[in-house]
Amino acid sequence: MMLRVAFALSIVAVNAAHAAGDFPLASCKGWDGTIIARDGIDSISASMRGIITKADIQEYCERDPGGETKQYGGKLTVRQCIDLYLREEGRATMSAQANCRAGTITYQYGGRVSGRARFPLGPDADTSCASGMPPMIRQFTILCPAAAKRLKVED
Repeated sequence: MMLRVAFALSIVAVNAAHAAGDFPLASCKGWDGTIIARDGIDSISASMRGIITKADIQEYCERDPGGETKQYGGKLTVRQCIDLYLREEGRATMSAQANCRAGTITYQYGGRVSGRARFPLGPDADTSCASGMPPMIRQFTILCPAAAKRLKVED
């Protein structure tokens, strides 16, 4: 009986490990989400889902890339920043779906498509933060690590 319980707990721990981690979002200055589920890694139907947590918002407000907090010349305390964005974004969800064989990924934030990419990127591809491509590259490498290596996709 103890062996069965230990085995069941190890399965839960492995599944939890697959669901943990940052969900890269399509904005270098914004916050990342938190991955809550990943399925089909390295397949034609790889996917992950994420949510915005208080910790995600707190990291953003402490880093404050937009100069909104008093520490960086803005009007908000870090606490006010967290409360503001948690109210606005605290229920946001995101998802990414990849076809690792085809080298494609689609990203959705709040139910609307926010980005698409096909790998490998062309030699003239815009990979700047303004393009939103760095987080898309990271999403692809999370969902398709073997394909990313094969296609020489680097994050």
